[in-house]
Amino acid sequence: MEEEKKIIKIANIIRQLGRNVGVDETIDTINSLKLIKDRDFETIKAVLKATMIKDFAIDKDRLDERQEIENKYSVLGKVTDRPYLTNELYMYSPAESKIKTILFNIENSDMIKWSKIAKRLKEITLNYEGHRFKVNDNGEIDVRMTIRDEIKYSLESPYLIKHRRKINKSYMVLLCDISGSMKDYIKEILLLSFFTRRVTNRAEIFYFSTDMRRVTKFFQVSRIDEIDVKKIISLVSYGSGTRIGEALYNLRKNYGELLFRKCSVVIFSDGWDLGELELLERELKIIKQRCNSIIWINPLMDKPSFTPDIKSIKIALKYVHMLTSPNTLLLNKNRREKRKVT
Repeated sequence: MEEEKKIIKIANIIRQLGRNVGVDETIDTINSLKLIKDRDFETIKAVLKATMIKDFAIDKDRLDERQEIENKYSVLGKVTDRPYLTNELYMYSPAESKIKTILFNIENSDMIKWSKIAKRLKEITLNYEGHRFKVNDNGEIDVRMTIRDEIKYSLESPYLIKHRRKINKSYMVLLCDISGSMKDYIKEILLLSFFTRRVTNRAEIFYFSTDMRRVTKFFQVSRIDEIDVKKIISLVSYGSGTRIGEALYNLRKNYGELLFRKCSVVIFSDGWDLGELELLERELKIIKQRCNSIIWINPLMDKPSFTPDIKSIKIALKYVHMLTSPNTLLLNKNRREKRKVT
């Protein structure tokens, strides 16, 4: 109770300073802190930043200035094909998320990094061992075929027939979290979505926060600057709360035909879930039973201070086949390339 009173005091102080912090933000902050057991100053600061201080709406005196900025940079800004210059993307978000126009740069190093990560994901998810076998000298001994061959040669055949399972092509469903706690990774989310669709046409892409929307068609483009960012953000509640369990339920309810034995589900999220944890566990369990694999990419794992103390991550560990980070995927991809060279 004392903790809740302090959070309400903080919200009142910020509100007195002219910032738009409402009841929703205060409740999100209280619920988020309840999920954390081991707390330190940096963790509490990160929670407050992600849930309460969301680049909130500016006061009335600056509304005209804000409108002018949004009109100027509503969708896409300056773009260049020159290799030594960067691409600048401007994003617009709806008023309900209380997040201003966002500016970020996409450099060549970013393009190379996320292209490799997408290719690594393709290697992991889009191939799986089927039920049928094929002859292969590097496989295991096929006793049945060897005996049949022996009969042909009057039990004097010098050959041992080996086989291994056939590798079948799979499908991928990419789920990206664009809630308030993930707003700092929106550039990475766009790059992952773009290159995933570029390396394979067997991928479906969804964005979620409190709801979920299919956005695959927006990434069927040949260049990163052709993405209609404004249209994407207008479809999903960008910068709002996170309900992963509810999003997975809506995915299964509305797009259940995509979740089958040949499908791998990839989740890109920090795991901050303000929804029902029982619903999250139930949906992950069902998806694991129906799909080939679940891979959870958590960008926070690249930070040295990361610990899997979040309840939703602990639940995910029971059902996901791999919990990894972008840099880990990139490192594994680079190692494989070095082996091929040597």
